[in-house]
Amino acid sequence: MSQTALITLILSGIGLVFGLIGGGITMNAREFRRRAQRARGLVVGLRASRSDDGTSYYPTIRFTTVYGQQVEAETTFGSNPPPARPGEEVTVLYDPARPTRIRIDSAAGSGTLLGGIFLAVGIVLFTAGAGVALAQTF
Repeated sequence: MSQTALITLILSGIGLVFGLIGGGITMNAREFRRRAQRARGLVVGLRASRSDDGTSYYPTIRFTTVYGQQVEAETTFGSNPPPARPGEEVTVLYDPARPTRIRIDSAAGSGTLLGGIFLAVGIVLFTAGAGVALAQTF
């Protein structure tokens, strides 16, 4: 196998993986948004999660469901900087079947932004791999 073919396979393969992950995250975010209820909530805490890649912050939010149930839950997606700080009011999306499954109602907080980034990187890498292959044929 030539070096060009190997580069093409690697770029396209990584692009495909990123694209599939991004598509999955985006579809999951859309499905969650479709079935979720909205509520106003108060950020009551912020948990820092440290890793080799840096620190992500996960807000804990207190809100009341449409049925009057008071819930306190941590968001699914963390970020740096934090999506919200203690004392801030935010709109949350929550799963009516499991109200502790929450996301902040924003592109970053719901997972849409993360999915879009993965999808875009996947498309760029896959296109680059295809471009290398096409450049070699001409």
